[in-house]
Amino acid sequence: MNEHYLVLASLGFATLIMAWLPSISKKVKISFPIILILLGFLLYAIGAPLAWPDPLWSDINLMYFSELIVIIALMGAGLKIGSVFSFSTWKRPLLLVFITMPICIAAAYFMGIYFLAFSIPSSLLLAAILAPTDPVLAAEVQLEEPTREKEPEDKRKFTLTTEAGLNDGMAYPFTYLAVMVAQAGGWATLNFSNWVWDKLLLKVVIGIIIGIVIGRLIGYLLDRLHVVTGIKTFDGFVSLSLTFMTYGLTEILHGYGFLAVFFVGLTLRYYERISGDYKTKMHDFIHEIERLLLTVWVILFGGSILNGILTLTDWKGILFAFIFVLIIRPLAGLIGLIGVKDPIKTKLAISFLGIRGIGSVFYISWAFVQYDNFENKNELYAITFYVILISIVIHGLTAPRIIAYFDKLGNKE
Repeated sequence: MNEHYLVLASLGFATLIMAWLPSISKKVKISFPIILILLGFLLYAIGAPLAWPDPLWSDINLMYFSELIVIIALMGAGLKIGSVFSFSTWKRPLLLVFITMPICIAAAYFMGIYFLAFSIPSSLLLAAILAPTDPVLAAEVQLEEPTREKEPEDKRKFTLTTEAGLNDGMAYPFTYLAVMVAQAGGWATLNFSNWVWDKLLLKVVIGIIIGIVIGRLIGYLLDRLHVVTGIKTFDGFVSLSLTFMTYGLTEILHGYGFLAVFFVGLTLRYYERISGDYKTKMHDFIHEIERLLLTVWVILFGGSILNGILTLTDWKGILFAFIFVLIIRPLAGLIGLIGVKDPIKTKLAISFLGIRGIGSVFYISWAFVQYDNFENKNELYAITFYVILISIVIHGLTAPRIIAYFDKLGNKE
């Protein structure tokens, strides 16, 4: 029983600190995930009886936990985005999704083949799982609350928020491709047309349509229910209920649940008849849940690091992680934004702040649940965790300063 109470005390202590961390991080200009990792180190070092990874989690447990955090974060991201944006505003995140992300995938794939000497399926899986930016760990470089303006005040935050919402779903087809190549035994025997028409096109379209339809229906219901029956919907937990319902229903109906959840939140924001205050309430509730789960995950992530997960790869894996975070993503981002008439400082900021995180953890664990015979499994986990750790530390030390710099400039840049 003492261990049970110690677990409760440890989690209570960690989540209590999280109540102040966002404010503290703004003052010290260090992102709060860095502080949470250090807290994880501390709790692990003093022997807090948590379910520490040793050093790996169970694939399926890791998949379910990371899946939960990501879908909640995607709903929050959708609810943050304002009402009516022009194509010129949406152009930036779309370019990052359809140009920058494929460049990152191709670069990581060829480095996996020729530098890490991985097999084709393992290289493809590595490329796919590192493709999405993160809607969870990147919260500090994204929109902080639902906007009411027709154009975002900060196009950098809008771009990074929207990119994370979109590419967390668009990475799914490429993870599917890695699994299908592994199951087929190589490119030559792969049913490529099935992947293109089903996994790349059909499931994406179904996910987007279901998200929009549910968002419109719920928006109409929230608006008309009070008018017709006098019943008011005040509870923010509707956003959490919508998250679970949409995700589960979309997956059952053969769509990508990640995309559907993001588009539900986005569509509710577009449904102008719903009170803006209620939308804010929905966002705030889902945001609190996200922060709670994030706190637990990052603390366990810190324990996994001390327990040896980073020792499962060699210097090549470490070098690859640095190259991906510091060279591949920034260059790919700049290439994707070539046609955008923004100052170079804005393009550099958007390109550099492609934070990696829990979405990558979901995809790698999902792939191993689908097919457990990938080569280099431990190395793939270790490299993924290196990329996340490097991203947390480097972006965590620089992002607050970058955001503060542009805040001082206002809308000049």
